[in-house]
Order: sequence, then structure tokens, then C-alpha cells
Amino acid sequence: MKSYRFRFNNSKKTPAILLWFFAALLTVTLTGTTLVLLPNSHPIFPAWLLLIYLPLTLIAIYKLFKAASERQSTETISLSKEGFNSASFGTVLFSEIHSIQVPVREIGQLGGLQHDYYKKTDADSPNLEFSITTRDERILSLILNEWGGLYNLQEDFSIFFNFLTALTDQLYQLYHAKEPYKSYLKILDDKGSWKRLG
Repeated sequence: MKSYRFRFNNSKKTPAILLWFFAALLTVTLTGTTLVLLPNSHPIFPAWLLLIYLPLTLIAIYKLFKAASERQSTETISLSKEGFNSASFGTVLFSEIHSIQVPVREIGQLGGLQHDYYKKTDADSPNLEFSITTRDERILSLILNEWGGLYNLQEDFSIFFNFLTALTDQLYQLYHAKEPYKSYLKILDDKGSWKRLG
């Protein structure tokens, strides 16, 4: 059983980040408004509200930073002959995998746009979201930056890409052994997708 350990951008944390961002924005606005209006002889907000707003502001900012830091998740995947076991998504058998989507056009390793292109233009570095969909419509989504970033290093992407190569190799042997290799990772089409027929 081969294991792969890497860090990735966990998109499941996005709702929590948005919640605490707007909470922080609201509490900072209320606290700021209260502070600005306090010197007036007839303030709209009484001074005692600062005792509520200030702690709420600090809590919201703390929770925002905590949620943002938790967006970097560490994944450990163990690959076997029957499937793989993921720390984030549980056990997935090869027979359960319905489709795979890989952003091949953005990946330099597959002949897509190179990092130099993004450095020379105004284009943002691509947001590489890889997804595996199972027959019961569970979606395993992993977001990694090929050249490293806030949530993963370049080495993390290389480890993940090794897992992806091993996974598509297993699926090729299971479903397409008599067919010639396709362009990308043996089974993916030129748009970076694979769908199980039947």
C-alpha cells in the first residue's frame, strides 16, 4: 500500500471564512462608528455599547484568521489495489469512481501554460481544482497550486501529481487495458476529464 501526504486548499472552509469576514466587517464598522460619534453631545450609540462591540470585533477577527489558517489541510492518501483511503474523504473504491476532472490546460507538467506566462502577463496563477466524483455523487475536491502558494508547496503538488498518475494508471488497467493510451495521464481526454461508461 503506497501512501501520499501533501497539503492542499480545503474549499470546505470557504463558508466559515465568508461568515467570519462579514461578521468582522460588521463589528469593525459598528465599533468605529461608535468611537467616532462618542465626542458628540448627543451620540447615536451610547458609550456602553463599546463594551459589547469591541470584544465581538476581536472575536470575529480571531475567528476569521483561524478559519483562513484551517483552509490549509493536510491530506494522507493510501492507495491499494481496490481503491484508496483518504484522511479527508474516507475510503473510495476504484469501482465507485464515476468521473475525474483535471485542469490540464493550466498544468505545465501536462503541456499547459507555463509559470513564466503568468509572471509576464496580468493573468492570475491558475486555481487548480481537481475533482473525483463517485457513483453516489460524492465529490472529492482538491485545490492545489502547481508552483506553490499560501496553502501548498510545489513539493506538495508533485506528491499529489504522483498520486494522480498512480490513480489513473489503476483505472486504465481496470477499464481501458485493451485501448491505447490517451493524451493525458493515460485515461483523460484533451480537456482533462474521464467518465466511466455504463
